Amino acid sequence: MSNVIDFLNRMGSDSRLRHADTALLAAALQQADLDPELQAAVLAGDQQRLEAVLGARTNVICGLSPAEPDDAPEPADDDEEIRALQVARAG
Repeated sequence: MSNVIDFLNRMGSDSRLRHADTALLAAALQQADLDPELQAAVLAGDQQRLEAVLGARTNVICGLSPAEPDDAPEPADDDEEIRALQVARAG
């Protein structure tokens, strides 16, 4: 399966392959040494067939949740005074 993933990755990153005609794409698929059924699915642009041949799941969800807030200490009064002096000098 890694061969087809590598090929699809290469196809997506190489504009010549992404916009290639059927003959050029077929030649590239032959060089990738993929299963003929996979080659046919890629050539046809048939996503469902490709998923079926690979046994891929189509309903994959990625969820991210925000991190817990940091309990960073508040700046000391001295730090605020120093910042105020720096702003006053710069102004």
